[in-house]
Amino acid sequence: MFVIKASGQKEEFSKEKIRKTCLRAGASRELADEVARQVYKRAYNGIPTRKILEIILRLLKKDPIVAIRYDIKRAIMSLGPKGFYFEKFFAAILKNYGYNIEVNRKLRGLCVVHEIDVVANKDLRYMVECKYHNFAGIHTDLKVALYTYARFLDLKKFFDRAWLVTNTKISNDAIQYAKCKNIKITSWHYPHNENLQVLMDQKKLYPITLLKPVNRFTMGRLVESGFILTKDLLDY
Repeated sequence: MFVIKASGQKEEFSKEKIRKTCLRAGASRELADEVARQVYKRAYNGIPTRKILEIILRLLKKDPIVAIRYDIKRAIMSLGPKGFYFEKFFAAILKNYGYNIEVNRKLRGLCVVHEIDVVANKDLRYMVECKYHNFAGIHTDLKVALYTYARFLDLKKFFDRAWLVTNTKISNDAIQYAKCKNIKITSWHYPHNENLQVLMDQKKLYPITLLKPVNRFTMGRLVESGFILTKDLLDY
């Protein structure tokens, strides 16, 4: 039995993958096993992954906290349609990890003026390029890594290293190029121990859009008032 991913690609259905993602969201082994079994019973050949997500969220209502955390990818996608809120979101994550940050700073390079998504300083000075996608299934590809490094070269007097951040997956070519040029990468699944999911989970740094009653207008008002993380609202 195959599922259809958001990118349109076919992938073999995997109960184990569902079980693992439920466990990662905090479900008990018993609940994770039950969800995987129930989804398998209701699935059919060619089922879209978004339909599988709907089924899983309904089944996870037994544990609302787990259901919310399982829905984190949708919450990240809701930061759009433009990338500005995602830039502020990632800047807030970095701040909670001890970085000094600036958002949307303009700097004159050797050739032109650049607006940098996030300037981050800790052990090194990082030029952070945030690549935001509105839809799952879109990979950040090689050309994004190429233009990130080109901008870094023009601004090299200000920074020690380039940092490419994306809310989706990243292509193998982009990863290979980044390793060659010493570009730091943070994507949805890469690198294994410091990907976007891990950075969020370790310190419970979730976007305000995880709260489903927050519509786009309210979200905008909250973000403009300094509430980009659920933690910000809780602290307030």
